[in-house]
Amino acid sequence: MTSFVIMTLAFLAAIGLYLAALVARVAPAPAAFGDAGADLPGWAVSFASAGVVVASMGLSDHIALINRFGLQASHIALGLIVVALTALLLQKRLWLAAKIAGLSSPGEALGRYYQSTALRIAMMTLSLLFGLPFAANLLSQLGSVLAEATSGAVPRAAAIWVTAFFLLLPAVIGGWRATVLVLALQSVLLVVLFPGLAVFAEAMLSGPGFPNAAMPVATGILADQIPGVIQFSGGIGKDSAQGGVFTGVGIASTALSLIGIVLSPGFLYLGMTARAGRSAGFAPVWLIAALLTGLLLIAGPMLALRMGQGPAQFAAELSAIEPFAGVGFLLLVTVTTQMAVVFFTTSGAILICREVILPYLLPALSPANARLTMRITLVIAFALVASLAAFTPLASAVFGSLALPLALQMLPAFLGLTFLRWISRSAVLVGLIFGSLMVLFTEPLGLILFEGMFVDLPWGRWPLTIHSAGWGLACNVGAVLLVAIFTRSGAERRHRDRLHDEFATTWRVDFGTKPARNAKWSLTLIWAFFALGPGAILGNTFFSQPIFTTGDAALGVPSLWVWQLFFWLIGVPLVWWLTYGARLGTTSEDGLRRVVLDDPASKTAPDWIASSIARVSARDAEER
Repeated sequence: MTSFVIMTLAFLAAIGLYLAALVARVAPAPAAFGDAGADLPGWAVSFASAGVVVASMGLSDHIALINRFGLQASHIALGLIVVALTALLLQKRLWLAAKIAGLSSPGEALGRYYQSTALRIAMMTLSLLFGLPFAANLLSQLGSVLAEATSGAVPRAAAIWVTAFFLLLPAVIGGWRATVLVLALQSVLLVVLFPGLAVFAEAMLSGPGFPNAAMPVATGILADQIPGVIQFSGGIGKDSAQGGVFTGVGIASTALSLIGIVLSPGFLYLGMTARAGRSAGFAPVWLIAALLTGLLLIAGPMLALRMGQGPAQFAAELSAIEPFAGVGFLLLVTVTTQMAVVFFTTSGAILICREVILPYLLPALSPANARLTMRITLVIAFALVASLAAFTPLASAVFGSLALPLALQMLPAFLGLTFLRWISRSAVLVGLIFGSLMVLFTEPLGLILFEGMFVDLPWGRWPLTIHSAGWGLACNVGAVLLVAIFTRSGAERRHRDRLHDEFATTWRVDFGTKPARNAKWSLTLIWAFFALGPGAILGNTFFSQPIFTTGDAALGVPSLWVWQLFFWLIGVPLVWWLTYGARLGTTSEDGLRRVVLDDPASKTAPDWIASSIARVSARDAEER
């Protein structure tokens, strides 16, 4: 199987190189290397964004969690409905803001809207976090899988470096456009392989599969139920949660962490560089909410039940029946991991280059030399990712675990930019600080640092079975609301109103009449309560032990699984209603008018630094 795997991966690499060469020949303009001229085709953005969402979850990790915790872990897939809703709310308004105010990146958008250099630095930090340790952790896992699948014929380090090299080539040759086109192609392959392999495994492997057989979870774990609303556990590493870690609040907070994918700088940048059209609605509704969520809920448990020994062993088991199936499964794992690695590394390198290197270190470069600088930055970024993956896998995993929950802490900032004009700069910064600290101290990095220097903390990772993203966002939102009460007006508010006045005048979101608006948001909250919130525990027995009968129903499948599918089928029309009813799914350049937002980065120094320097200079002059 080793030679077959290598040939298949080489074929995919060749296709990527061909697309990159075609892009470089057809669109050779140096200035468009880093942003594709903000004219990426809608179909490519749609498929690439949907694929990145699933790839960022870690498809093989998600299947492994289902194998370990059963349907309570599979329930997390419903969180993609919330991801789709968040993408809908933010993408169109951010795209419009970019066109109206001449913004080229998410960091620049926040910096100029809030007049804050600190927020630009925060976005650059997130770019580094996603582009280096997060991507390196995924690449490290891929190297281990390929080494095991080839029985050591391809060593782990060699798999990492060769994969990184071939992922680099399309990006360094064709730039951002080639990267997105390759991602779109890989997403189509993902959509074909995922359900096909699940059906093949169910039909060809011996023994009953899901849902006829229960998940082989460890003793004490509830395979087909959610273990309550909350567990008063000290967290992973301190206590064991009874029945499993994915309680009602565990599922809801983990689903919130997935919003960090669409708040990552790379994902937002992808939407900002899209061509006007319907891609802002097609991907969230039909690809993320409808197709991929359904596949994860249906095909995910089917594969998880069979993949008890890990992806490499499962691929060998499939290969014994049909070699194409075994290679296909390895291809599924490889492609999904590669998508996240190449997307976050490439976008991170491009954003760092556009926001730091070119404007501050090398401001006078021609477009051709700027393109060369970006290519050098890409080479360095991929080399760093490969080095981290090969030599420091544990550190990459520890730092990479912070990426999604920290990205979620940017939600109030982007909601302020797109809809809530009363959210001030001070509110965003205070909320970001408190939320990030809470994330840090409920994830391994903060626990390791604090306990290594001071004393043992009474909690571990995710105390009370609440994901660090939930802890962080709760503190963040509380601080934002409190500070915003005292900072709602002033010159800063008038600056923010420029953009929002333009939104209200020309690009009003049509949520309908007051009853229609109330219905949309009320139904959304009700859906969230029963699909992901505390109400989800009703699904444990709702269909197997109906309240309107005295006996049990001979359902034949777990009640919780039916509950998940039911709320998936309700969630898709809900997303569709919000998308096309409120006209959030289409973008257009017709009627665009320019709004000028001040750029704090154009100042020589922040005001507090400039005033401090002035006082010191005056004191020195007096002494002389």
